[in-house]
Amino acid sequence: MSVIHAFQGVNGGWDWDGVPVLSYGPARPGVTVQRFISRRDGSNNLEVRYFELEPGAISNFESHNYEHAVLVLRGRGTVRLGEQIHPIKFGDAILVSSDEIHQFRAADDEALGFMCAVLDKDLRVSVHGEQHLTKYPE
Repeated sequence: MSVIHAFQGVNGGWDWDGVPVLSYGPARPGVTVQRFISRRDGSNNLEVRYFELEPGAISNFESHNYEHAVLVLRGRGTVRLGEQIHPIKFGDAILVSSDEIHQFRAADDEALGFMCAVLDKDLRVSVHGEQHLTKYPE
């Protein structure tokens, strides 16, 4: 069954109808995630998420054995891909390759919001083998 999560955008926020805003965890203060297309919606093949980093916040410094596609929807910041750090801004599209060390960072004075699309977790295993995630010290 197809699903539409209408964009709300209340008080300048980025949120969608029926999609909870979740903390990314205590190790990543200032980072939230919204999974707006997933198995919860009946998708068997992909997961689309919106991450938002408050000014100065950073995502995990990690690598994993699956790629993901990112589209910056709000703000600016940087992305570390391997050993290189690249400036990013609204409209930029990024492919993070499998097993590439990566990390997103919001600018100190502006939030960074981006959409991230990956294969569904079960499909990632069937395509790429058992999942592995490696977090690196910063």
